[in-house]
Amino acid sequence: MNQLITRASIAEIAKRRDAAVAAYERARAAEAEAKLQMDEAAAMLKIAAPFAAGLFSTREKGQVITDRHYIDGRVWDSVIHSTELNHLMDKKAKDDLRQQLMTDAPEFTEENAYATIEHFAAEAGMIFRRGIAEMFSNLDRRFRSHSGWKIGSRVILDRMFDENGWWNYHRDHRSTLQDIERTFLILDGRKPVADYAGIVGQLESARRLEGHGARQTEVESEFYTIRIFKNGNAHLWFRRDDLVTRANRMIGEYYGEVIPEERKHEDDGGLNDPKREMAKNFGFFPTPDALADRTIDIASLYSRDGILKVLEPSAGTGQLARRAVMAGAAVDCIECQPHLANDLKAAGIYGRVTCSDFLALNPRTTGLYDRIIMNPPFDRERDIDHVMHALKFLNDGGLLVAIMSAHTEFADTRKATSFREHIAKLNGVFSDNPRNSFSSVGTNVNTITLKVWKSGRKVW
Repeated sequence: MNQLITRASIAEIAKRRDAAVAAYERARAAEAEAKLQMDEAAAMLKIAAPFAAGLFSTREKGQVITDRHYIDGRVWDSVIHSTELNHLMDKKAKDDLRQQLMTDAPEFTEENAYATIEHFAAEAGMIFRRGIAEMFSNLDRRFRSHSGWKIGSRVILDRMFDENGWWNYHRDHRSTLQDIERTFLILDGRKPVADYAGIVGQLESARRLEGHGARQTEVESEFYTIRIFKNGNAHLWFRRDDLVTRANRMIGEYYGEVIPEERKHEDDGGLNDPKREMAKNFGFFPTPDALADRTIDIASLYSRDGILKVLEPSAGTGQLARRAVMAGAAVDCIECQPHLANDLKAAGIYGRVTCSDFLALNPRTTGLYDRIIMNPPFDRERDIDHVMHALKFLNDGGLLVAIMSAHTEFADTRKATSFREHIAKLNGVFSDNPRNSFSSVGTNVNTITLKVWKSGRKVW
């Protein structure tokens, strides 16, 4: 025996074994106590956040957040959803809130809670208006321009059901229906109803009675008639003109524009008849940083043939011009407001700064440019006037990139229609800018970016 292992070794092993057993017993006791405390903590959290289950119930798989962030997120969610704000928020707003609470929930304190609720109360009307505007613009891009489009008697929900007759959850028009119904109930002075009690519930009940597969279904409620076709598309007709009018007015208030039938009628002029008077407040909305960066990327300022000559008309604070200089271009600016023109001159980085109304200038006085980058005034189609004038300042191989109102792409005015036809002949391309790109500088108007070559060459 002693030749195989010493008595001292056996004793040491037995001693360590006993220590291990004791350690496990302590750990198990601590584990049981910890579970008891975790159960107590969960019970306390359930009392503190009784309304959080629908939006913020559990940690998502693979998500790493602290207990403090998890608890604060659930408490904030519960408090917000116990208020009327929950009824005013559309699905997107709720999804955005959920993501924010799960990633960066602020500490919940009495002071923070009162301040946040007061802020939401002050913003409640805007939250509701934004929800309506974004909901309808998701259905049809024309709704991005409220001045050129408004809710009519019908909307189309594309591919609401799949080829097998089930909800198409990639399109998620089930949520769209819920948002539309929630909107009309609130506009009618009522509270939203549960899914099963609303149009979604009616529609699902009707579909169950009809069997399975692609099929046509029609359901009618006090607010609208909805017809599902075999291809999965749905047509929704509104039955309450008074509520449609209220919804249109709220969209107009959100975008800062009156609805078309309330706008004072005036001759909008032809394509080559610019408005000579200055826009209100000079139409000045500085280009936000993210949109300015995007504009410069689109402008393709790199050239193997040397330094590009660039113009920013109505340059304002030089948000575009400054970035063009940083990209290596030689940049001139035109700005009608003297104090802004003086600031541009003082920057000392531009070739020439002209203090003048751009529409009053002739390209013979400035020369021609390789690129024009611009964020012109939008009011009353002045952006069209400025872009048409700017094209005269391009050399034959030049490129123009302009931020414009979404109105330009959809309005049926004489000027807008002629402008689109002109741009189409030049193979120009409009692209959507991110929603609310200008919210940080005081307007919710949706915008597009035009890219067009003077020669009519295809855009890429």
